[in-house]
Amino acid sequence: MNLKQVKEQGKQKEKKEQIQSYLDQICGQVRAREVHNDLREELGNHLEEMTYDKEQEGFTTEAAATYAIEQMGDPADLGKRMHKIHRHRMHWGLLAGVVGMALIGMVLTWIYTNSLLDLGNEYSSVHLLYTSMGMLAMLFCLFFDYRKWIKSAWWVYILMNVLLWITPVIADSYGSLNRMLILPFGFSIDVTTSALWILPLAIGGIVISHFRSDLNVQMIFTYVALVALPMVLIYQISDWVRLSLFGCISLLLFGWITRKWLYTLITACFCGAAAAVLLLVTDQYSRFERLSVVFNLNQDSKGMEFMNNAIIDIVKTAGWWGNGTNIPIGSTLKYLYLSYPGVMLIDVFGWSACALFIVGIVWFVNTLFKILPRIQDKFGSMIVLSVTVTLALQLSYSVAIITGMVPIMSIEFPLIGYGSHVILEYAMIGLLLGVYRRKDTVSLSRNYTRTHTGKSMTLSER
Repeated sequence: MNLKQVKEQGKQKEKKEQIQSYLDQICGQVRAREVHNDLREELGNHLEEMTYDKEQEGFTTEAAATYAIEQMGDPADLGKRMHKIHRHRMHWGLLAGVVGMALIGMVLTWIYTNSLLDLGNEYSSVHLLYTSMGMLAMLFCLFFDYRKWIKSAWWVYILMNVLLWITPVIADSYGSLNRMLILPFGFSIDVTTSALWILPLAIGGIVISHFRSDLNVQMIFTYVALVALPMVLIYQISDWVRLSLFGCISLLLFGWITRKWLYTLITACFCGAAAAVLLLVTDQYSRFERLSVVFNLNQDSKGMEFMNNAIIDIVKTAGWWGNGTNIPIGSTLKYLYLSYPGVMLIDVFGWSACALFIVGIVWFVNTLFKILPRIQDKFGSMIVLSVTVTLALQLSYSVAIITGMVPIMSIEFPLIGYGSHVILEYAMIGLLLGVYRRKDTVSLSRNYTRTHTGKSMTLSER
Protein backbone atom coordinates (compact mmCIF):
# COMPACT_ATOMS: atom_id res chain seq x y z
CA MET A 1 0.00 0.00 0.00
CA ASN A 2 1.55 3.26 -1.12
CA LEU A 3 1.53 6.62 0.68
CA LYS A 4 -1.33 8.00 -1.45
CA GLN A 5 -3.61 5.12 -0.53
CA VAL A 6 -2.76 5.52 3.15
CA LYS A 7 -3.65 9.22 3.03
CA GLU A 8 -6.90 8.46 1.21
CA GLN A 9 -7.91 5.91 3.84
CA GLY A 10 -7.09 8.41 6.56
CA LYS A 11 -9.30 11.04 4.94
CA GLN A 12 -12.17 8.58 4.58
CA LYS A 13 -11.81 7.60 8.24
CA GLU A 14 -11.85 11.24 9.33
CA LYS A 15 -14.94 11.85 7.18
CA LYS A 16 -16.78 8.90 8.75
CA GLU A 17 -15.83 10.02 12.25
CA GLN A 18 -17.01 13.54 11.46
CA ILE A 19 -20.35 12.28 10.15
CA GLN A 20 -20.66 9.78 13.01
CA SER A 21 -20.10 12.53 15.58
CA TYR A 22 -22.78 14.63 13.91
CA LEU A 23 -25.25 11.72 13.93
CA ASP A 24 -24.45 11.03 17.60
CA GLN A 25 -25.45 14.58 18.49
CA ILE A 26 -28.73 14.22 16.58
CA CYS A 27 -29.63 10.87 18.15
CA GLY A 28 -28.76 12.26 21.57
CA GLN A 29 -31.87 14.44 21.30
CA VAL A 30 -34.15 11.54 20.25
CA ARG A 31 -35.36 9.53 23.25
CA ALA A 32 -36.85 6.69 21.21
CA ARG A 33 -33.78 4.51 20.82
CA GLU A 34 -35.71 2.13 18.56
CA VAL A 35 -35.39 4.58 15.66
CA HIS A 36 -31.75 5.55 16.18
CA ASN A 37 -30.51 3.02 13.62
CA ASP A 38 -33.12 4.18 11.10
CA LEU A 39 -32.08 7.80 11.58
CA ARG A 40 -28.38 6.98 11.32
CA GLU A 41 -28.93 5.00 8.14
CA GLU A 42 -31.16 7.55 6.45
CA LEU A 43 -29.39 10.75 7.50
CA GLY A 44 -25.99 9.09 7.07
CA ASN A 45 -26.80 8.07 3.49
CA HIS A 46 -27.98 11.60 2.77
CA LEU A 47 -24.73 13.04 4.12
CA GLU A 48 -22.67 10.54 2.14
CA GLU A 49 -24.48 11.49 -1.07
CA MET A 50 -23.92 15.22 -0.54
CA THR A 51 -20.28 14.60 0.36
CA TYR A 52 -19.71 12.52 -2.76
CA ASP A 53 -21.32 15.18 -4.98
CA LYS A 54 -19.05 17.87 -3.58
CA GLU A 55 -15.98 15.65 -3.97
CA GLN A 56 -16.88 15.28 -7.64
CA GLU A 57 -16.95 19.07 -7.89
CA GLY A 58 -13.35 19.22 -6.64
CA PHE A 59 -13.84 19.70 -2.89
CA THR A 60 -11.49 17.91 -0.55
CA THR A 61 -12.97 15.07 1.49
CA GLU A 62 -12.90 17.10 4.71
CA ALA A 63 -14.37 20.20 3.05
CA ALA A 64 -17.10 18.13 1.36
CA ALA A 65 -18.10 16.53 4.68
CA THR A 66 -18.11 19.91 6.42
CA TYR A 67 -20.30 21.37 3.67
CA ALA A 68 -22.79 18.46 3.89
CA ILE A 69 -23.05 18.83 7.67
CA GLU A 70 -23.60 22.58 7.40
CA GLN A 71 -26.37 22.01 4.87
CA MET A 72 -28.11 19.59 7.26
CA GLY A 73 -28.16 22.23 9.98
CA ASP A 74 -27.48 22.41 13.69
CA PRO A 75 -27.50 18.84 15.12
CA ALA A 76 -29.22 19.83 18.36
CA ASP A 77 -32.03 21.61 16.51
CA LEU A 78 -32.38 18.80 13.97
CA GLY A 79 -32.38 16.24 16.77
CA LYS A 80 -35.17 18.05 18.58
CA ARG A 81 -37.23 18.11 15.39
CA MET A 82 -36.62 14.38 14.90
CA HIS A 83 -37.70 13.80 18.49
CA LYS A 84 -41.01 15.55 17.83
CA ILE A 85 -41.58 13.20 14.91
CA HIS A 86 -40.38 10.01 16.63
CA ARG A 87 -41.79 10.08 20.13
CA HIS A 88 -44.40 8.25 22.16
CA ARG A 89 -47.91 9.60 21.68
CA MET A 90 -51.15 9.27 23.62
CA HIS A 91 -54.53 9.15 21.90
CA TRP A 92 -56.28 11.41 24.39
CA GLY A 93 -59.60 11.32 22.53
CA LEU A 94 -59.85 7.53 22.71
CA LEU A 95 -58.72 7.54 26.34
CA ALA A 96 -61.42 10.10 27.17
CA GLY A 97 -64.00 7.89 25.46
CA VAL A 98 -62.93 4.88 27.52
CA VAL A 99 -63.10 6.86 30.76
CA GLY A 100 -66.54 8.17 29.77
CA MET A 101 -67.85 4.65 29.15
CA ALA A 102 -66.39 3.51 32.46
CA LEU A 103 -68.23 6.31 34.28
CA ILE A 104 -71.50 5.46 32.51
CA GLY A 105 -71.13 1.82 33.53
CA MET A 106 -70.46 2.68 37.17
CA VAL A 107 -73.32 5.20 37.35
CA LEU A 108 -75.83 2.74 35.89
CA THR A 109 -74.65 -0.02 38.21
CA TRP A 110 -74.92 2.30 41.20
CA ILE A 111 -78.47 3.31 40.21
CA TYR A 112 -79.41 -0.33 39.75
CA THR A 113 -77.98 -1.31 43.11
CA ASN A 114 -79.21 1.54 45.26
CA SER A 115 -82.41 2.69 43.59
CA LEU A 116 -84.01 -0.10 41.61
CA LEU A 117 -83.46 -3.02 43.95
CA ASP A 118 -82.14 -1.41 47.12
CA LEU A 119 -79.29 -3.89 47.42
CA GLY A 120 -76.86 -1.66 49.24
CA ASN A 121 -73.43 -1.70 47.57
CA GLU A 122 -73.41 -5.31 46.43
CA TYR A 123 -73.30 -4.88 42.65
CA SER A 124 -71.79 -1.39 42.48
CA SER A 125 -68.80 -2.35 44.63
CA VAL A 126 -68.13 -5.46 42.55
CA HIS A 127 -68.40 -3.50 39.31
CA LEU A 128 -66.06 -0.85 40.72
CA LEU A 129 -63.58 -3.62 41.53
CA TYR A 130 -63.81 -5.06 38.01
CA THR A 131 -63.43 -1.61 36.46
CA SER A 132 -60.42 -0.79 38.64
CA MET A 133 -58.76 -4.08 37.75
CA GLY A 134 -59.52 -3.39 34.09
CA MET A 135 -57.96 0.08 34.30
CA LEU A 136 -54.80 -1.40 35.84
CA ALA A 137 -54.66 -3.99 33.05
CA MET A 138 -55.15 -1.21 30.51
CA LEU A 139 -52.26 0.81 31.95
CA PHE A 140 -50.00 -2.24 31.93
CA CYS A 141 -50.76 -3.04 28.27
CA LEU A 142 -50.41 0.66 27.39
CA PHE A 143 -46.83 0.98 28.66
CA PHE A 144 -45.66 -2.57 27.92
CA ASP A 145 -43.99 -2.91 24.50
CA TYR A 146 -46.58 -4.81 22.47
CA ARG A 147 -43.91 -6.15 20.07
CA LYS A 148 -42.65 -8.47 22.81
CA TRP A 149 -45.97 -10.33 22.77
CA ILE A 150 -45.16 -11.84 19.38
CA LYS A 151 -42.38 -13.91 20.97
CA SER A 152 -44.98 -15.59 23.18
CA ALA A 153 -47.57 -16.13 20.45
CA TRP A 154 -47.13 -19.90 20.32
CA TRP A 155 -47.27 -20.27 24.12
CA VAL A 156 -50.38 -18.11 24.35
CA TYR A 157 -52.04 -20.11 21.57
CA ILE A 158 -51.27 -23.43 23.27
CA LEU A 159 -52.42 -22.18 26.70
CA MET A 160 -55.77 -20.90 25.39
CA ASN A 161 -56.47 -24.16 23.56
CA VAL A 162 -55.64 -26.18 26.68
CA LEU A 163 -58.10 -24.03 28.66
CA LEU A 164 -60.77 -24.55 26.00
CA TRP A 165 -60.15 -28.29 26.15
CA ILE A 166 -60.26 -28.77 29.92
CA THR A 167 -63.03 -26.27 30.78
CA PRO A 168 -66.01 -28.42 29.64
CA VAL A 169 -64.56 -31.34 31.60
CA ILE A 170 -64.21 -29.61 34.95
CA ALA A 171 -66.86 -26.86 34.71
CA ASP A 172 -70.58 -27.11 35.38
CA SER A 173 -72.53 -28.28 32.34
CA TYR A 174 -75.79 -26.42 32.86
CA GLY A 175 -76.71 -23.15 31.21
CA SER A 176 -73.68 -21.26 29.96
CA LEU A 177 -71.48 -22.06 32.95
CA ASN A 178 -69.63 -24.74 31.00
CA ARG A 179 -67.56 -21.92 29.54
CA MET A 180 -66.64 -20.56 32.96
CA LEU A 181 -63.46 -21.84 34.58
CA ILE A 182 -63.78 -21.41 38.34
CA LEU A 183 -60.61 -20.34 40.14
CA PRO A 184 -59.77 -20.18 43.86
CA PHE A 185 -61.12 -17.32 46.01
CA GLY A 186 -64.29 -17.01 43.92
CA PHE A 187 -62.64 -15.77 40.71
CA SER A 188 -63.64 -17.19 37.35
CA ILE A 189 -62.49 -16.98 33.74
CA ASP A 190 -64.89 -16.83 30.82
CA VAL A 191 -62.75 -19.07 28.63
CA THR A 192 -64.56 -18.64 25.31
CA THR A 193 -64.72 -14.85 25.66
CA SER A 194 -61.00 -14.80 26.49
CA ALA A 195 -60.34 -16.96 23.42
CA LEU A 196 -62.35 -14.57 21.25
CA TRP A 197 -60.05 -11.67 22.20
CA ILE A 198 -56.69 -13.40 22.59
CA LEU A 199 -56.53 -16.20 20.02
CA PRO A 200 -56.79 -13.99 16.88
CA LEU A 201 -53.83 -11.97 18.17
CA ALA A 202 -51.81 -15.12 18.85
CA ILE A 203 -52.66 -16.66 15.45
CA GLY A 204 -51.87 -13.42 13.64
CA GLY A 205 -48.57 -13.11 15.51
CA ILE A 206 -47.57 -16.67 14.57
CA VAL A 207 -48.37 -16.16 10.89
CA ILE A 208 -46.70 -12.74 10.66
CA SER A 209 -43.50 -13.88 12.36
CA HIS A 210 -43.13 -17.18 10.47
CA PHE A 211 -44.34 -16.26 6.99
CA ARG A 212 -42.70 -13.07 5.78
CA SER A 213 -43.07 -13.92 2.09
CA ASP A 214 -46.15 -13.60 -0.07
CA LEU A 215 -49.14 -15.93 0.10
CA ASN A 216 -48.30 -19.63 -0.36
CA VAL A 217 -49.94 -22.99 0.21
CA GLN A 218 -48.02 -23.66 3.43
CA MET A 219 -49.19 -20.39 4.93
CA ILE A 220 -52.82 -21.07 4.01
CA PHE A 221 -52.83 -24.57 5.52
CA THR A 222 -51.03 -23.35 8.64
CA TYR A 223 -53.54 -20.55 9.17
CA VAL A 224 -56.51 -22.88 8.59
CA ALA A 225 -55.10 -25.40 11.09
CA LEU A 226 -54.45 -22.71 13.69
CA VAL A 227 -58.03 -21.45 13.38
CA ALA A 228 -59.72 -24.85 13.08
CA LEU A 229 -58.46 -26.26 16.40
CA PRO A 230 -59.97 -23.58 18.69
CA MET A 231 -63.16 -23.55 16.61
CA VAL A 232 -63.63 -27.26 17.26
CA LEU A 233 -62.97 -26.74 20.97
CA ILE A 234 -65.39 -23.80 21.19
CA TYR A 235 -67.98 -25.90 19.34
CA GLN A 236 -67.61 -28.63 21.98
CA ILE A 237 -68.41 -26.02 24.62
CA SER A 238 -71.49 -25.22 22.50
CA ASP A 239 -70.89 -21.47 22.61
CA TRP A 240 -72.20 -20.58 19.17
CA VAL A 241 -72.11 -16.85 19.80
CA ARG A 242 -68.37 -16.73 20.50
CA LEU A 243 -67.79 -19.37 17.80
CA SER A 244 -69.46 -17.18 15.17
CA LEU A 245 -67.60 -14.05 16.27
CA PHE A 246 -64.28 -15.89 16.31
CA GLY A 247 -64.94 -17.21 12.80
CA CYS A 248 -65.73 -13.73 11.50
CA ILE A 249 -62.61 -12.21 13.04
CA SER A 250 -60.42 -15.05 11.75
CA LEU A 251 -61.73 -14.67 8.20
CA LEU A 252 -61.22 -10.92 8.30
CA LEU A 253 -57.64 -11.29 9.53
CA PHE A 254 -56.94 -13.86 6.82
CA GLY A 255 -58.12 -11.43 4.15
CA TRP A 256 -56.10 -8.61 5.69
CA ILE A 257 -52.90 -10.65 5.98
CA THR A 258 -53.10 -12.18 2.50
CA ARG A 259 -54.87 -9.28 0.71
CA LYS A 260 -56.91 -11.94 -1.15
CA TRP A 261 -60.35 -10.52 -0.43
CA LEU A 262 -62.19 -12.43 -3.16
CA TYR A 263 -60.94 -15.77 -1.85
CA THR A 264 -61.79 -14.63 1.66
CA LEU A 265 -65.36 -13.76 0.62
CA ILE A 266 -65.83 -17.14 -1.06
CA THR A 267 -64.46 -18.89 2.03
CA ALA A 268 -66.78 -16.84 4.27
CA CYS A 269 -69.83 -17.87 2.21
CA PHE A 270 -68.83 -21.53 2.34
CA CYS A 271 -68.14 -21.44 6.09
CA GLY A 272 -71.42 -19.60 6.76
CA ALA A 273 -73.42 -22.20 4.84
CA ALA A 274 -71.61 -25.05 6.61
CA ALA A 275 -72.24 -23.46 10.01
CA ALA A 276 -75.95 -23.00 9.24
CA VAL A 277 -76.30 -26.66 8.25
CA LEU A 278 -74.35 -27.80 11.33
CA LEU A 279 -76.50 -25.63 13.60
CA LEU A 280 -79.67 -26.98 12.00
CA VAL A 281 -78.56 -30.59 12.47
CA THR A 282 -77.30 -30.18 16.04
CA ASP A 283 -79.79 -27.60 17.31
CA GLN A 284 -80.43 -28.99 20.78
CA TYR A 285 -81.35 -25.70 22.45
CA SER A 286 -83.86 -24.25 19.94
CA ARG A 287 -81.31 -21.70 18.72
CA PHE A 288 -83.00 -21.24 15.37
CA GLU A 289 -86.24 -20.51 17.14
CA ARG A 290 -84.56 -17.90 19.31
CA LEU A 291 -82.93 -16.30 16.27
CA SER A 292 -86.17 -16.18 14.27
CA VAL A 293 -88.39 -14.98 17.13
CA VAL A 294 -87.95 -11.35 16.05
CA PHE A 295 -89.90 -12.09 12.88
CA ASN A 296 -92.96 -13.18 14.84
CA LEU A 297 -93.25 -10.99 17.92
CA ASN A 298 -96.56 -11.57 19.70
CA GLN A 299 -97.42 -8.99 22.35
CA ASP A 300 -99.50 -11.49 24.29
CA SER A 301 -97.00 -14.31 24.24
CA LYS A 302 -94.98 -15.35 27.27
CA GLY A 303 -92.55 -17.46 25.27
CA MET A 304 -89.11 -16.65 23.90
CA GLU A 305 -90.26 -13.30 22.58
CA PHE A 306 -91.13 -12.05 26.05
CA MET A 307 -87.79 -10.25 26.48
CA ASN A 308 -88.06 -8.54 23.10
CA ASN A 309 -91.57 -7.33 23.83
CA ALA A 310 -90.57 -6.10 27.29
CA ILE A 311 -87.72 -4.06 25.78
CA ILE A 312 -90.03 -2.59 23.12
CA ASP A 313 -92.59 -1.60 25.76
CA ILE A 314 -89.94 0.16 27.86
CA VAL A 315 -88.59 2.09 24.89
CA LYS A 316 -92.09 3.18 23.84
CA THR A 317 -93.06 4.42 27.29
CA ALA A 318 -89.77 6.03 28.35
CA GLY A 319 -90.35 9.35 26.62
CA TRP A 320 -87.68 11.99 26.14
CA TRP A 321 -86.75 12.22 29.82
CA GLY A 322 -87.36 8.68 31.07
CA ASN A 323 -89.18 7.26 34.07
CA GLY A 324 -86.46 7.90 36.62
CA THR A 325 -85.94 5.15 39.14
CA ASN A 326 -89.66 4.70 39.77
CA ILE A 327 -89.82 1.33 38.03
CA PRO A 328 -93.06 -0.61 38.62
CA ILE A 329 -92.66 -3.25 41.31
CA GLY A 330 -94.01 -5.93 39.00
CA SER A 331 -91.53 -5.22 36.24
CA THR A 332 -89.59 -8.43 35.66
CA LEU A 333 -87.07 -6.88 33.30
CA LYS A 334 -85.59 -4.66 35.98
CA TYR A 335 -83.91 -7.74 37.47
CA LEU A 336 -82.04 -8.19 34.16
CA TYR A 337 -80.94 -4.58 33.73
CA LEU A 338 -77.31 -5.44 34.40
CA SER A 339 -77.37 -7.55 31.23
CA TYR A 340 -78.97 -4.73 29.20
CA PRO A 341 -77.54 -1.42 30.46
CA GLY A 342 -78.67 0.35 27.27
CA VAL A 343 -82.30 -0.49 28.02
CA MET A 344 -81.86 0.71 31.58
CA LEU A 345 -80.37 3.98 30.29
CA ILE A 346 -83.52 4.64 28.24
CA ASP A 347 -85.87 3.64 31.02
CA VAL A 348 -84.21 5.88 33.62
CA PHE A 349 -83.03 8.85 31.52
CA GLY A 350 -85.16 8.67 28.38
CA TRP A 351 -84.68 8.98 24.62
CA SER A 352 -82.57 12.14 24.89
CA ALA A 353 -79.88 10.37 26.91
CA CYS A 354 -80.06 7.39 24.55
CA ALA A 355 -79.54 9.62 21.51
CA LEU A 356 -76.44 11.19 23.07
CA PHE A 357 -75.23 7.75 24.08
CA ILE A 358 -75.57 6.36 20.54
CA VAL A 359 -73.76 9.37 19.09
CA GLY A 360 -70.95 8.73 21.57
CA ILE A 361 -70.75 5.04 20.61
CA VAL A 362 -70.61 5.91 16.89
CA TRP A 363 -67.86 8.45 17.57
CA PHE A 364 -65.96 5.90 19.67
CA VAL A 365 -66.09 3.18 16.98
CA ASN A 366 -65.16 5.69 14.27
CA THR A 367 -62.18 6.79 16.35
CA LEU A 368 -61.03 3.19 16.67
CA PHE A 369 -61.13 2.63 12.91
CA LYS A 370 -59.26 5.88 12.21
CA ILE A 371 -56.26 4.55 14.13
CA LEU A 372 -55.64 1.67 11.71
CA PRO A 373 -54.24 3.67 8.72
CA ARG A 374 -51.76 5.42 11.02
CA ILE A 375 -50.02 2.19 12.09
CA GLN A 376 -47.13 1.07 9.84
CA ASP A 377 -46.02 -1.92 11.88
CA LYS A 378 -47.80 -5.03 10.58
CA PHE A 379 -48.19 -6.75 13.95
CA GLY A 380 -49.45 -3.48 15.44
CA SER A 381 -51.93 -3.06 12.58
CA MET A 382 -53.18 -6.61 13.13
CA ILE A 383 -53.76 -5.87 16.82
CA VAL A 384 -55.67 -2.67 16.02
CA LEU A 385 -57.80 -4.42 13.39
CA SER A 386 -58.68 -7.40 15.58
CA VAL A 387 -59.47 -5.37 18.71
CA THR A 388 -61.42 -2.71 16.77
CA VAL A 389 -63.59 -5.16 14.84
CA THR A 390 -64.30 -7.29 17.91
CA LEU A 391 -65.31 -4.22 19.90
CA ALA A 392 -67.34 -2.78 17.01
CA LEU A 393 -69.35 -5.99 16.52
CA GLN A 394 -70.23 -6.26 20.21
CA LEU A 395 -70.98 -2.55 20.59
CA SER A 396 -73.19 -2.61 17.48
CA TYR A 397 -75.21 -5.53 18.80
CA SER A 398 -75.47 -4.02 22.28
CA VAL A 399 -76.87 -0.80 20.80
CA ALA A 400 -79.17 -2.67 18.40
CA ILE A 401 -80.72 -4.66 21.25
CA ILE A 402 -82.23 -1.41 22.54
CA THR A 403 -84.74 -1.66 19.68
CA GLY A 404 -85.97 -5.06 20.83
CA MET A 405 -85.85 -6.20 17.20
CA VAL A 406 -82.73 -8.37 17.38
CA PRO A 407 -82.36 -11.88 18.85
CA ILE A 408 -81.37 -12.02 22.51
CA MET A 409 -77.85 -13.46 22.70
CA SER A 410 -75.19 -13.77 25.38
CA ILE A 411 -73.19 -10.71 24.32
CA GLU A 412 -72.34 -8.37 27.16
CA PHE A 413 -72.11 -4.61 26.62
CA PRO A 414 -68.34 -3.93 26.33
CA LEU A 415 -66.79 -1.68 28.99
CA ILE A 416 -70.24 -0.89 30.46
CA GLY A 417 -72.00 -4.17 31.17
CA TYR A 418 -71.68 -5.88 34.53
CA GLY A 419 -69.16 -8.71 34.80
CA SER A 420 -65.50 -9.65 34.83
CA HIS A 421 -65.42 -9.42 31.03
CA VAL A 422 -64.66 -5.69 31.37
CA ILE A 423 -61.17 -6.52 32.70
CA LEU A 424 -60.22 -8.17 29.43
CA GLU A 425 -61.88 -5.42 27.37
CA TYR A 426 -59.95 -2.66 29.14
CA ALA A 427 -56.75 -4.69 28.64
CA MET A 428 -57.43 -4.89 24.90
CA ILE A 429 -58.05 -1.14 24.75
CA GLY A 430 -54.73 -0.65 26.56
CA LEU A 431 -53.01 -2.87 24.01
CA LEU A 432 -54.50 -0.78 21.19
CA LEU A 433 -53.41 2.45 22.90
CA GLY A 434 -49.95 0.93 23.33
CA VAL A 435 -49.72 0.31 19.59
CA TYR A 436 -50.75 3.90 18.89
CA ARG A 437 -48.30 5.19 21.50
CA ARG A 438 -45.36 3.60 19.64
CA LYS A 439 -46.53 4.20 16.08
CA ASP A 440 -43.73 6.72 15.43
CA THR A 441 -40.98 4.87 17.31
CA VAL A 442 -41.05 1.44 15.65
CA SER A 443 -37.90 0.64 13.71
CA LEU A 444 -38.81 -0.24 10.14
CA SER A 445 -35.32 -1.38 9.08
CA ARG A 446 -34.82 -4.01 11.79
CA ASN A 447 -38.41 -5.10 12.33
CA TYR A 448 -40.09 -8.40 11.44
CA THR A 449 -42.87 -6.43 9.78
CA ARG A 450 -40.77 -4.84 7.06
CA THR A 451 -42.47 -4.79 3.70
CA HIS A 452 -41.78 -7.53 1.15
CA THR A 453 -39.98 -5.15 -1.21
CA GLY A 454 -37.53 -4.22 1.54
CA LYS A 455 -37.76 -0.53 0.72
CA SER A 456 -37.40 1.88 3.62
CA MET A 457 -39.53 4.96 3.93
CA THR A 458 -38.17 8.46 3.98
CA LEU A 459 -38.67 10.74 6.92
CA SER A 460 -41.23 12.75 5.01
CA GLU A 461 -43.32 9.62 4.42
CA ARG A 462 -43.44 8.59 8.06
